[in-house]
Amino acid sequence: MENGIRVRQRASPFTVSPTRWNDAINLTQTSLSPSYTIMPVWTYQHSDMSLLRRLSSATKATTATRSLEKTGASISPTRLLESHQAPAWYVKNSYIRTGYRPVTPSVRFCLQSLSYLHNETANIYSHLIPGLLFLFGNAFVHQYFASNFPLASWTDQLVFHIYLTSSVVCFGVSSLYHTLRCHSAVFAELWVRLDYVAIIFQILGSFVSGIYVGFYCEPGFQNTYWSMISILGVLTGFVVVHPSLQRKKWRILRLSTFVATGFSAFAPIIHGSLIFPYEQLDRQAGLRYYYAEGVVLLLGVFFYATHFPESRRPKRFDIWGASHQLFHLMVVAGALIHLYGILRAFRWNYENRQCT
Repeated sequence: MENGIRVRQRASPFTVSPTRWNDAINLTQTSLSPSYTIMPVWTYQHSDMSLLRRLSSATKATTATRSLEKTGASISPTRLLESHQAPAWYVKNSYIRTGYRPVTPSVRFCLQSLSYLHNETANIYSHLIPGLLFLFGNAFVHQYFASNFPLASWTDQLVFHIYLTSSVVCFGVSSLYHTLRCHSAVFAELWVRLDYVAIIFQILGSFVSGIYVGFYCEPGFQNTYWSMISILGVLTGFVVVHPSLQRKKWRILRLSTFVATGFSAFAPIIHGSLIFPYEQLDRQAGLRYYYAEGVVLLLGVFFYATHFPESRRPKRFDIWGASHQLFHLMVVAGALIHLYGILRAFRWNYENRQCT
């Protein structure tokens, strides 16, 4: 009997001193929950080994909790990584050298990165904010039609809501992709494909609205060109989501399909110029705004394809002013130009054309 604890000696390969039993009792009392009880008389039997196993489990749980806390602490502005510290799949632009969030298998931690500055911040907010504006823009369009076009049909207004909604989807998915790509390689791959599909969705929305106002009184032409863009959209979707075409070497091919689909808009423009006087076509279809939109989008494609300006000055544009951020801004500018253009074109059709 020592310190109130009686130790019965048993034949065992272990040699346990009373001092070590006291240490074990103290450690158990501090590590385990109050539901575990330490008996004053300890017999070194199988039940004692079970208690020690529970002690081991408690220690592991504590270690896991601390590990999770460390993971959470690492998702902070002070723990951003450089490109050589990040996984290869995570570094899509080799000219962006700093500002990478640590990879974390937690959606919550990914969302928390909205509150601090890193190299995806501008990519996220450059589409998140416009996405919200276009969402609320549906209410604006409804009120605008009620005030300015009281005789417009529900179809007239519907095509504008289709375009606004397609833009909301495009910008929303884009911002989610850039927010969640620090989660894992699987998440990044999934969301980048969804991002591609959302871009196609916006292109389709642009065509639906543009063809509608351009051939306002020609439903046959509307259906023909809507069918054309639907087929192109499906083909483009296949290219951009097919697993074997996701490698970097196919990047230009994926980009080219978007450009080709977008610039197929010139087919109805050329057709319209053959059947309408050019000045009339400019007003009824908003041609000048299509040209402006095309220039802005081509400028965005230039930034996207060349990685300018960070390709000239690596590290200087890691947080602000990188090519992908400029690409985002050009896409938003193109969307605003398109919306303004189809509103102007619809007003001209509403006031000057009588469909029979």
